[in-house]
Amino acid sequence: MNTGYIVSALAISSALTSLTVEGIKKLLDEQGKPYKPNLLAAIVAVLLSVFAIAGYALYKSIPMSVQLVVITIAFAFLSWLVSMVGFDKVKQLIAQLTGG
Repeated sequence: MNTGYIVSALAISSALTSLTVEGIKKLLDEQGKPYKPNLLAAIVAVLLSVFAIAGYALYKSIPMSVQLVVITIAFAFLSWLVSMVGFDKVKQLIAQLTGG
């Protein structure tokens, strides 16, 4: 899997996470319910990542493995991180780590 694919997937995931969190925050604000934005972003990122990777694995007929679980956890964390600190910072980090 190349770096460009990972960065593209993270961009899409973080955009969906950010938009979903903003929608949920509006609903909670309208109802006057308290919430913690960072926790909300983490929950949404994990759920979207798990569903996205599970859907991709089903589509590509990828068997369940420890590697897939580790990838899902890492992707969920990176998706949350991107939605919290910004896409450019995480893209820069990936480039530094992969040497690309």
